Amino acid sequence: MMKKIAASLAVLCSMQGCASINVDQITPNGGLVTAARNGAAFEEIPQTQIHQRDTLVVITRLKWDPQAGSAGTHAVNWTWYEGDKVVAVRDKNMRLEASPYRMYWRMPASGFDPGHYRVVVSIDKKVIDTQDYDIIQ
Repeated sequence: MMKKIAASLAVLCSMQGCASINVDQITPNGGLVTAARNGAAFEEIPQTQIHQRDTLVVITRLKWDPQAGSAGTHAVNWTWYEGDKVVAVRDKNMRLEASPYRMYWRMPASGFDPGHYRVVVSIDKKVIDTQDYDIIQ
């Protein structure tokens, strides 16, 4: 009898681990914009100025409970603005593994003219992070 109860609990726990967590249960845990030199590896050091010759990297950290479980697959959107004008949009369905979780998007900074920009990161259409930065020559 105890083996059946233990087996049932194990199945229940594993099913809960696979369940998707609602976006309202996902909390931003810091974000930043940084640069990767020549498209290479990057350090998670916040930067407010990105050179056009570099690769722009937007990093967002997330957390949720239970930390041991996956948050499931969610629609993630990065939208870049210059003033009020949308200048770039990227979408990706992402499986958010165990908390804490770090996600990022990379793109060539050469695709942006010099100026001030804002990137807004959304999960399932809910804004979770906003970062401002400048592109310089």
